[in-house]
Amino acid sequence: MKLGKKLLALSTLYAFMLCSSANAAIQAQATRVIYNSENSAATLSLKNNSDKPYMVQTWLSATKDAQGKQKIPMVVIPPLLKIESDKESILRFIYSGQGLPTDRESLLWINIQEIPPKPEQDNVLQIAIRSKLKLFYRPKQIKTSLDEAAHQLQWYQEGKQLKVKNASPLHVTIGVIKDAQGKTYSDLNEDLVAPYQSITVLNNFSGNVKSITYTYINDYGGATTISSVMTK
Repeated sequence: MKLGKKLLALSTLYAFMLCSSANAAIQAQATRVIYNSENSAATLSLKNNSDKPYMVQTWLSATKDAQGKQKIPMVVIPPLLKIESDKESILRFIYSGQGLPTDRESLLWINIQEIPPKPEQDNVLQIAIRSKLKLFYRPKQIKTSLDEAAHQLQWYQEGKQLKVKNASPLHVTIGVIKDAQGKTYSDLNEDLVAPYQSITVLNNFSGNVKSITYTYINDYGGATTISSVMTK
């Protein structure tokens, strides 16, 4: 009987650990932050959807999978905060003014670590979820809009690979691709193309496709469609 209870508990825990960040108590109220350099700061709202107060730790990293502290010329305030049940708090991101390029957009990662309250009962295992969001720092020297950058992407094929070149100073995130025959590709090899870089978007793309339709993620986190783009 005890063994059965233990197995049930382990199964429940395993299922819980597979939950996405959509099940987190602390929810960011945006999917990305755009920090325009003419502004003194950028902000992000966090909401506590739990019925209990939560502590939240926040920090910035230069890469998505960074481990430990990194020296970044931007701070998040406050780095540690308490959010009451069903309440919101605002994070502020402040750039020091030096250290990031002015001829292209920079990408930083916002890390949000929720810290659950101490359980009322003993022997209760809690899972604290960590969320990651993109922060794009956009210098005022850049005159290109994200929509212009997305329209100017250069698509080409190498064998069965579909590649894209970004000749703009902005990051472009690809959403879904549809070829001329109507086949949709959503499981992309890579989806974020950095300024002045090229990536392989698909490894098993249909041969001899002359045009595609694709979506890109706009500044508000929504998908914008661009139709009938010729490939080389």
